Amino acid sequence: MDFDIERLASILTPYVVLRKTADVVSVSHALAARTGMGKKEIRGFLDANRTVLDSLNSRNHTVSLPSKDRQGFDCAFTTTIINDTEIIAFSETGQPVYDDDAACIPETLVTMARYSPSAYLIVENGIIVYANDAFHKLIMHEPSDLMGSQLIRIISRQSREGFIRACDKGIQDPEGTIPPGDLMLTSAGGRRVFVSMKGGWLKRDKGNLLWMVLHDVTEQVTLMRKIREQEEQFSDLFDVSPIGLLYVNPRGVITSCNAFVSNLMGYAREEIQGSLFTKFVAPHEEQRLREEFQGLFVEGSEIHRRECVLRTREGDDLTIEYDVQVISRKKRIIQALMVFSDITGKKALEMELLEKNAEMEKTLWEMAEVKDALEARAGELNRATEELKVLNERLNQLSITDGLTEIYNHRHFQDRLSEEVERVQRSKDSVVSLLILDIDDFKHFNDTYGHQCGDMVLKQLAGILRNSVRSIDVLARYGGEEFAVILPNAATEEAANVAERICEAVRSTPFSFGEGTSVKVTVSIGVGSLARGQGEKSELIRKADNALYAAKAKWKDRVEVWEED
Repeated sequence: MDFDIERLASILTPYVVLRKTADVVSVSHALAARTGMGKKEIRGFLDANRTVLDSLNSRNHTVSLPSKDRQGFDCAFTTTIINDTEIIAFSETGQPVYDDDAACIPETLVTMARYSPSAYLIVENGIIVYANDAFHKLIMHEPSDLMGSQLIRIISRQSREGFIRACDKGIQDPEGTIPPGDLMLTSAGGRRVFVSMKGGWLKRDKGNLLWMVLHDVTEQVTLMRKIREQEEQFSDLFDVSPIGLLYVNPRGVITSCNAFVSNLMGYAREEIQGSLFTKFVAPHEEQRLREEFQGLFVEGSEIHRRECVLRTREGDDLTIEYDVQVISRKKRIIQALMVFSDITGKKALEMELLEKNAEMEKTLWEMAEVKDALEARAGELNRATEELKVLNERLNQLSITDGLTEIYNHRHFQDRLSEEVERVQRSKDSVVSLLILDIDDFKHFNDTYGHQCGDMVLKQLAGILRNSVRSIDVLARYGGEEFAVILPNAATEEAANVAERICEAVRSTPFSFGEGTSVKVTVSIGVGSLARGQGEKSELIRKADNALYAAKAKWKDRVEVWEED
C-alpha cells in the first residue's frame, strides 16, 4: 500500500503518525500544525512515551500530546500495523459531539441513515459523526460513547488493514465507491460481530464524508465455521475408521472410499474412485452384485450382513461382510454407503472349526465382540450423517432467499405457488390470488442513477411490500424489478384491495439514496385469482401477467384485475 498520509488522515483522523522500526517517518499536516512540532520533536516524544503507546488500547486510554507555545492536549489513540509500518491515529478528547442536526452532514444522508433498516454510519475524518439505532443495537454501545470517537477503535485488529485499504481505494475512485467487503467489529461487551460492508465517500469542498451500510453476518459466519468443523470431524472419522467405507452412485460407480479400502485392495484411492464397483469383485460375483445394487436404488431398501468376494491387485481373493444404506436428498436417492469388514480370516476359521470343535466357543466370542464394535462404529457414522443432514437443511433455507432483497427467490416462489394451486384443487371452496408487480420505468431509472442506486430502490421496495402483506402471504422477487405476492384464501376483491394498498404505500414513500438524491417510485400491479377447476398454476400466472400488462398500458401506477374477455 502506498501510504499517502493525508489520505490516511481522511480515513483515520487528521492527527496521524507513521512509524517504522520505532522511527517517525511521516506526520500529518494537521498534527504538525496542532502541536507546532517537527518530526524530530514528535519522534522524541513518542520514544519517551513508548510504553504508553505500546500498551493495549482501552476505551478510556489517553495520552497527553505537547504543544509548542500552547497548553498540551489529551488524545485517545489507536495503532494499526500494515506490512512494516505502524500507523498511530490520535483523536483529541473533549471535542464537540456531532448530532443529527450537524451542519456538516447533508440532511438527505442523515434521513436515509435514520430510516435504514440496516446499521448505518457517517464518518468525517475518521470520527463517527452519526450512527443510527440499528448500529447501536448491533455493537451495543451507548450513543454517547460512539459520537466523536474514532471509527477504527471499534474495528477488530484483524480487520483494520483491510478496512484502511478499502477506504483508500474509495478515495482514489472517481465515484468514491468503496469495494464491498467483510469486517469484524468489537461490541461493547467484547463480543466479535461479523458484518458485510458497503459504503462510499461523499466528496465535498469542506471535507469528505464516509458513509457505511453494515449487515450483521455473524450467524452465517458461525454456521459456516460449524459446518467446516463437522466436515473435518467426519473426514477424520472416515479416514481412520478400521472398517471399509465407500460410497457408490446409482450407476454403480465408486465416488469415494477410505484408506482401509485402499490398503486392503492394494490400489491407490485414485484408481478405486471413479471405477465401477464390480471391477473389484471376483468374476462369479459380478452379476449378483449388479442386480443387488440395482434393486437397492430402485426400492430404496437396505442390505444387511451380506458377503461377497473381492479380488486384490495381486489377484488374491478376500471375503467381506457388508451392510449398505441408501442416502437420499429431497426424497431422491443419490448414493449408497457400504460398510464392510474383511472376514477372509473368519471364513478360513469356519472351515478349520469343523475340525477343531474345542476352539469354537472362543472363536464365536471373539466374532461377537467384532460384530458389536462394527455396529457401534456404524452407529457413530449414522449420527454424523444425521448432523450433516441438519446442516444441509439450514443451507437450503439460505438457498431459497434472494440475496439482494432478503425475501424469497423465484425458485421458492414457484414451489409455493404449486403448493397453493394444489391445495385449491383439493378444496371445494378454496381460492388463491396472485399479485405480480413491476417498478415503472425502472430501466430509465437505472440508466439515470446507476444499478447500485437501483439495487437500493429494490431493497427499500421489498421492505414496503413486507409491511403491506399478511404473515401467511408469500412475498418473492419474481425477477429483475418484478415482485410477486401469493395470497392464500384471498378472493379477487380482497387481493385488489391489497394491491391498491401497496400502490399507495409505494407512491407516498420517498426513495432516497446517496449524494442527496430522493426520487418518486411507482409500481403497476396485475391481480389474478384461481378457484377449483379454473386451471393450473400457469393459468394463474397468465392472468396476473396479462393484468400487469394492462396496467402498464393504462399509464402505469395502477392496479388492474384480470377479467375474462
